[in-house]
Amino acid sequence: MNIDLKSEEDRNNLEPDFVGFQKKCLSNSPNSDYYFDKLLKIWDLTSEILWAHGYWQDYLKYGNIALDCATKLKKRDIEARILNEFGWVQMEQEKFDDAQRYFSQSLQVFQSIGDRVGQGHSLRYMGVLQFRRHHFGLALKSYREALKIAQDGLKLDPLNQRLLHQESELHNLLGNFYFKLWNIKTSRRELVAGLRGYRILYKLYVAPTPSSNSTQNSYTYLYFQSAPLLTLGRVAMLRGRYSQAQNYFDRCNRLCERIDRPDTKAGVLLRMAELANLQGKKTEAEELAKEAKEIAKENAGGSHTKVQSVTP
Repeated sequence: MNIDLKSEEDRNNLEPDFVGFQKKCLSNSPNSDYYFDKLLKIWDLTSEILWAHGYWQDYLKYGNIALDCATKLKKRDIEARILNEFGWVQMEQEKFDDAQRYFSQSLQVFQSIGDRVGQGHSLRYMGVLQFRRHHFGLALKSYREALKIAQDGLKLDPLNQRLLHQESELHNLLGNFYFKLWNIKTSRRELVAGLRGYRILYKLYVAPTPSSNSTQNSYTYLYFQSAPLLTLGRVAMLRGRYSQAQNYFDRCNRLCERIDRPDTKAGVLLRMAELANLQGKKTEAEELAKEAKEIAKENAGGSHTKVQSVTP
């Protein structure tokens, strides 16, 4: 479907496709799974665009069709995933009670099929929800419960890539959580654990040669290392450990250059400018800040945060 979903007319034109596939999915045909796969591909494609532009009404309208088919065809993992996404949409609109309801439903489905990673996702999103409501104790409880589920799973399957990823992600999330509450010591401990986890994943799942089909994992786990490096630099700067902060910022900056991540590069340059200013290096600080603003301007026009990249 080569259409511009910024147009209301084009968004409305999606309905026949969705309804048509819904009927085929639920017709008790031997090809129901085939039609559901087609429907899911359309949903995944269009939902990205609808989400990015904040067309929440259309997102829920067509998402409900995908959810209905997933539920009736007993595609439980997909049902739970869509419920989580609905919860995030409600949270974006500050409909917090509705968001909690969707996250709770998703958690129940993941629990029923024994999906530890899925349970962790639902609990993380509940934590983000509680953080936004300023219920910090409840947020921490959700994050810690999600981390325990991942760690319990790793006791049974120590090299499970999805669980290792989730554990690292949760440590990084907790690092940001404590940083925002000015618990600097605990923040650093969690961030170090998260960074260590991503580095282990990079070593375990990166291809030894550029020709390997695992190269995408290589990029992914390098990508995730930039955030904890940046925050660790901020932690060190707040503690007055300027040389350590510079080291973290330099590592983050080099990584952003390597993987072409301008969003974090702009952020780290601003922090380097702040650090230079604290050290009385006014000219250097001005140059770094100018470069950061230019990069940010060139890459303006971001979208709403998808649930896969959760921060408190």
